[in-house]
Amino acid sequence: MTEEETVTRLKEAAKAKRDAEEAATKQFEAAVVDALRSGLKPAKVADATGYSYETIRRIARANDIGRLREPTVTSRKKAQPGGDSPA
Repeated sequence: MTEEETVTRLKEAAKAKRDAEEAATKQFEAAVVDALRSGLKPAKVADATGYSYETIRRIARANDIGRLREPTVTSRKKAQPGGDSPA
């Protein structure tokens, strides 16, 4: 095999690897979105997948899934008019 053929083969293999990784990522994200939309808690999804809660949250946000948990008392107060300004 010539050097040019070897380089071509390497480029093709690298492209195939990138394509496979992209396809796997899309499949994973679709499964996460389906799980969240079906009511599974983000922490349960994180535990089941081995990915962090933050990764699951980012996937949710990228797919227009709303809040993953109820707001805390502090965040509710901040959301009210004048809630975070000192008295």
